[in-house]
Amino acid sequence: MQLLVTKGRKHTMKTGLYLLLLALLTAACEQDVSLDMLQLESCTNHPAPVAAAAIFTVNNEAYVFAGRTASGNYTNALWKYTPTSDQWTLLHTPDDVLPRVSSSACVVDNDVYLGLGYKGPLHQDKGYLRDFWKFSPATQQWTRLADFPTNTTVKNCLFAQDGAIYALYGFYREFTRDVYRYDIKNNCWQKLPVHVTEQMEETLPRAMDIVGATCQGRHFFGTGFHRNSLTFWAEWDVEKGEFVSCKEILGTGRNAAACCATNEYVYLAGGRHYGDTLTTGFFYNTVQRYNPLNNQWQYVGSLPYQAENILMTSLNERIYIGLGETPDGKIQNNWYRIEE
Repeated sequence: MQLLVTKGRKHTMKTGLYLLLLALLTAACEQDVSLDMLQLESCTNHPAPVAAAAIFTVNNEAYVFAGRTASGNYTNALWKYTPTSDQWTLLHTPDDVLPRVSSSACVVDNDVYLGLGYKGPLHQDKGYLRDFWKFSPATQQWTRLADFPTNTTVKNCLFAQDGAIYALYGFYREFTRDVYRYDIKNNCWQKLPVHVTEQMEETLPRAMDIVGATCQGRHFFGTGFHRNSLTFWAEWDVEKGEFVSCKEILGTGRNAAACCATNEYVYLAGGRHYGDTLTTGFFYNTVQRYNPLNNQWQYVGSLPYQAENILMTSLNERIYIGLGETPDGKIQNNWYRIEE
């Protein structure tokens, strides 16, 4: 089902359009499409097209950090989006915070813990950034923290709980399934032992390029890439210190997707699919929704364009989504609000 693009007003879909879009989705191997109605309203475009950036939310404002620009260069720019005025503001970033892609961010008590990522060259230690920072939006202050212990810093999935930040997976020269714990009070990192059963070796693979979000106090993550794009979905149980397998996402595997959560659901959108030979790939525009209460996925809509490395976040229980890179390599600056 197509998300309906509007500008300040709502429309309804006719039955024929539902059937046509459903057929198109089925042809693209996206099965069991929900007929729920989502609406997509255009917001002010991001001033600078960017992909592979990090996004986080503080006090119902969204921040977009770093990424790859339309010229192909990496940036360290930090932009703030204010939904009440529908405006973007460029903030100051210290020179010590290097340009990068595939960085990670996590919010604790209105402070942002961010960094890591990749700046190149490929497969060289200096190309995989270990620097970790605290950014305080209230004061615009940046503070350098303890470096990440290893170079597996490409698109780690960060979760926060009980005064600590948990960094899952990441990539350097090999796929990982590691979990590191950052103690905020003591400013130190520790690698955690994680028990994985023989059965979970298949359902919970080592991977790169995963995404995740916290919903209902639980930390979910998955998708990604390992030889091909993955469909796995799991939960990181902080109390037990273990992974819990969940229902796989719908359709074929995807990586370089976007993920965020409202109070009730986790949303997954965009991304790309790689085949075994890297020649059977395609991009996604579909949006899926995961319900933690019944461990089920459903299709809820699609975006106006197919893209990877898009951004998605929740502000006041509304989903905002956009940016990313389309199959022709064009970096986007579109920015939308999803209405249910």
